[in-house]
Amino acid sequence: MSLWECIIGSSIGAFCGWFSRAKAKVAQNPRPLASPVQFPQSIEVIPGKLRVKIFLHDVTYENAIVPCWTYLTDGLLMRNQKEIMVTLRRDVGQTHEDYPRELLRVFSDFFQLAEQGQLVDVGDSTLFNEEGLYGRKDVRGIGYVEAESFPGVETPDSPVLAGILLKNDEALIAWRLGLTRVVALLGKHHRYYPCPTWSDLNRQPVTSLTAMETSILQRVVRVRARASFYHEPNHLFLRIFPGSREYLRKIVPVIPPPTALALRTQVDPRANACLVWPVPDITESVAITPTNSDGSRKTGAFVLFVSEQSSNSIRTVEDGVAVLLTDSDWKKVRDALHSGSDILIPLTEQGGGTFSLEWWTPEAYTSPVTGETVLAESWTTHKPQGLLVPPKLFASISASRLVLLTSDRHLRERTTAEDLGAYAKEIENAVDKFFVFPERRTRRALTIHLALTRGGSMVQFVATPELNSEDTEELLTRLNGVRAPRVAGPVNLESIMALWDFAAH
Repeated sequence: MSLWECIIGSSIGAFCGWFSRAKAKVAQNPRPLASPVQFPQSIEVIPGKLRVKIFLHDVTYENAIVPCWTYLTDGLLMRNQKEIMVTLRRDVGQTHEDYPRELLRVFSDFFQLAEQGQLVDVGDSTLFNEEGLYGRKDVRGIGYVEAESFPGVETPDSPVLAGILLKNDEALIAWRLGLTRVVALLGKHHRYYPCPTWSDLNRQPVTSLTAMETSILQRVVRVRARASFYHEPNHLFLRIFPGSREYLRKIVPVIPPPTALALRTQVDPRANACLVWPVPDITESVAITPTNSDGSRKTGAFVLFVSEQSSNSIRTVEDGVAVLLTDSDWKKVRDALHSGSDILIPLTEQGGGTFSLEWWTPEAYTSPVTGETVLAESWTTHKPQGLLVPPKLFASISASRLVLLTSDRHLRERTTAEDLGAYAKEIENAVDKFFVFPERRTRRALTIHLALTRGGSMVQFVATPELNSEDTEELLTRLNGVRAPRVAGPVNLESIMALWDFAAH
C-alpha cells in the first residue's frame, strides 16, 4: 500500500503531497527448488497443549514479491491468550525448510507466561534479555498489533495478534514510549499503512534512543492503556477498552492533579492517517495515510492531558495530541478515567469543537434465525457504492441492512466486497419479487441468514408475522436459487429487511 505524506503545521491544517512510490527494498529472490517438505508444516511444540503451523507464502507490496514464512500458534487461546502469528521474510539463498527454529522456543515461552496469567494484547510488547532472540542480539523484542490477512495463510475465527520483531533500541522505545511510535516509523519507512506486519531479520532499526531524547514523552508521566483516538478538525474522539479500567482506577488517584499525563495509544481503525515522529529535517508533525485517503482523521501514539489552562483546546504534538484543559474540566476527565465513565468536554478556544472520552465495551448481536450471539469490539456499517439497490427502488422492501458475522480480516481473506454486495442485491431482488403480490402485502420483518462455504451455501430465514408453510417453502426455494459467490472459507451474514413498512421510508 503506498502512502500520502502530510506536513501538519501549528494551525493543525494540513498540506498533502503525493509520496512517490519507491521501488520495494526487497531483493528479487530466485525461487528455491521444489522441496519434499510439505507446507503448511504443523509442529507440536508442547505435546497436547501447543502446536505451531508454519505457512509458506508471498506478500506482494510495492509491485514486488516478499517471500515469507508465517508461524501461527494453536493452543494459546485455551490459556486466555489470543493466538499469535509471526511472519518472517525469507532471505536470498534460504530454502523453504530453512525457517528459523528459534521462534518455536519463543512460542513455548509465550505459553508458559500465559499459564501464569501474563497476557499480551494490541499495543503491548515483550522485551528479550541482552542475548536477544536466542543468539540474535540485535532482535531485542516483539511488539503486538492487529493481525493482517495474507493470501495462503489460514487463520482461525478467533482474535489473532501479529508479532513484529523489534531491532536494537526499538524494543526499549516501544516498552517506554509506546509501540505505536515504532510501528508508525516502520510504516513510513516501508510506505505501508499503518505498518508492515511481517519482519525482516536483516533490516536496520528505524529509530534510536538518541532520537528520543528531546521527546515530550520523556518529560511527562506516561500511562499504558488499551486505547486509541482519532482527531479531525475541532474534534477528538478517544476510546478506552474495558481491560484498562482496573489499571486506570488504581493509577490515576496516585498521580498529582497538576501533573501532565500521557495516555499511550494504539492505531485507531476508524482513522485514515497516522502521525509519525521523529522525521529528520522536519520540525512539524508528519502523517502517513493509505492510498487515496484525504488524511482527515488522524490517529497516533498518545493523548497528553495538560491542566492549568485558561481555556480548553487541542494541539498536535509530535506523533500524538495534547488536550489543554482548565482545572475544572481536567478534574472531570480524571474522574472519568478513574470511574470508567464516558464524558464530553467542549473546547472553548476559537472554532469550538469537542473532546469525547468513551469506554468501549464489546457489542453483541443475537441472530433471530440461529439464536447465536456474536460479540465484537465494534460493529461497522458498510455502505457499498453502486451495489445494493436503494430500498425506495423496490416495491415491497421499505428498508434493509446487512450484518456481517465474519470479521473484516476473514472477509478480506475469503471474498470480495463486490461479490458479497452483488449477492446481497440478488437476495433482495428475490425477496422483492416474492412479496410484491397483493396477497402478501403485509407489514412484516424479515431476517435472512446466509452461510457461505467452499462447498456451497445454506439459507435460513425468520419472518414476523410468520408465513404459512406453502409461502415459506416457496420463498426458501427462491432464495436458494440465487447463485452464491465462491468463497475461500466460511462467510456468514444476515440481511434484515422491513417489508411494506411505510414508516421506514
